[in-house]
Amino acid sequence: MVEFGEKLRIAREAKGMTQQSLAEKLYVTRQSVSRWECGDRYPDIITTKKIANILEVSLDDLLSNDDMTKMVERNPVIEKKSINIVMLVLYSFVVFSYFVTIVDVLIRFPKEADLANLDEVKIIVLNMTGLILATVIFLYGFIHAYKGSLSPKRMGLAVSLFFLSVCATEIRYFGPRYGARWQSIVSGAVYFIIPNILGAVASYMFFIKNIIKKRWIASIYLVALWAIFRIVMTSFELMTVYEYKWSMNTTVQFILNIAIYCLVIYQTHALYVKRKNAVM
Repeated sequence: MVEFGEKLRIAREAKGMTQQSLAEKLYVTRQSVSRWECGDRYPDIITTKKIANILEVSLDDLLSNDDMTKMVERNPVIEKKSINIVMLVLYSFVVFSYFVTIVDVLIRFPKEADLANLDEVKIIVLNMTGLILATVIFLYGFIHAYKGSLSPKRMGLAVSLFFLSVCATEIRYFGPRYGARWQSIVSGAVYFIIPNILGAVASYMFFIKNIIKKRWIASIYLVALWAIFRIVMTSFELMTVYEYKWSMNTTVQFILNIAIYCLVIYQTHALYVKRKNAVM
């Protein structure tokens, strides 16, 4: 079977065009056209339609069902420029926010922590590990989103590890601060550990293993929505019960945390639609 890259080269040469001239009409670099023809990358579907119009061939002449599947799996999940810019801004803010939090904990840790209490020190270390992991994850996402290489597998890796990092940051419910009471353990498991492990597994199965089952997609949606609900309820409780006064930093953290899970939902939906269209 002739693949997309070879079909593109044949159609381009039949039209008497060079890679450079085709690139200029598409407002891309010659290297982009070269990568398409070599099979290293695929253009998005909108660009592919433009190519078909320029070369005066049908879309079916360029793309087989197998090519459509490869296009989805090799291209970035988010190809719309406006959404990608929003994602880059969100990633950068999250990385900066987590980095500031890590620095703050490192400064306060020697002063406020009971260093003689080994269990408490372990909890703080685990919490820091989760924060550092989350920072690395979002930095990884930012770099690949900026390069236009945040494919489904890479995105799935980031989302799965993010859910696991939340487990690490919320491990305090099993620590001495809560007296290791069974109520605290059950609460921590129900509210944080089980949902986020489910989110990690579902993200791995859907994004990385490419298993398009509604149960995995629904699991990601439910875990993300549950996290948003939990964030809102926790903030409401702080304001009403504990009369906590919000600062600008608290407001930014609140918005960022909700935006992260909204982005997970959007990424899942966008990939589901692309994969569904590819096999139709």
